[in-house]
Amino acid sequence: MMVLILLPFLCVGVSGSPALARLASFSGEFGGDSGEYFDHSNNELDGPVTALKIRANDRYLLSIQVRYGDSWSVTEGSTAGNPSGMELYHGEGFIQVTGRFGNYVEYLAFRTNLGRVFAFGPNFGPGMGFEAEPMFPNTVLRFISGRSGSLVNALGFHWDQDPEIGAGNQSSLSTEPSAIITT
Repeated sequence: MMVLILLPFLCVGVSGSPALARLASFSGEFGGDSGEYFDHSNNELDGPVTALKIRANDRYLLSIQVRYGDSWSVTEGSTAGNPSGMELYHGEGFIQVTGRFGNYVEYLAFRTNLGRVFAFGPNFGPGMGFEAEPMFPNTVLRFISGRSGSLVNALGFHWDQDPEIGAGNQSSLSTEPSAIITT
């Protein structure tokens, strides 16, 4: 009798399709613990990451703004100065972020599945280096979270599948170095 009661639950567990499995992962949080917490998880509903605008001085990242689909997020950090930006091609996504941080984020370099690398901020200084990558193949950066005030205090990177991109995530498997485009 107990088997008949549990049978529907066992069938549901066994019939779960691996195609429906989520491959989400998180890297971070890299940086200091001051500033106000922010989370762009709701922005992910507007679409995949399609562009970035980042302001930096000779020591720190001042701000970051992300475009999800066709919609820009709020600017996290300071709006002073002119931002440097970059736009992704259709079918392109971020597969790696390297950088440096202390109490604030000092430097970021974003690598795409097409091998392009975009760097923001000074690539030198006293901070600690980091490398953020998705835990699963064929996943890309879907949204960011972190802490900000007058600067970008800390960043976390949230990875998941993007149906527009499909296979071809080169992540750290490539043996060829990519050219860094400094903005």
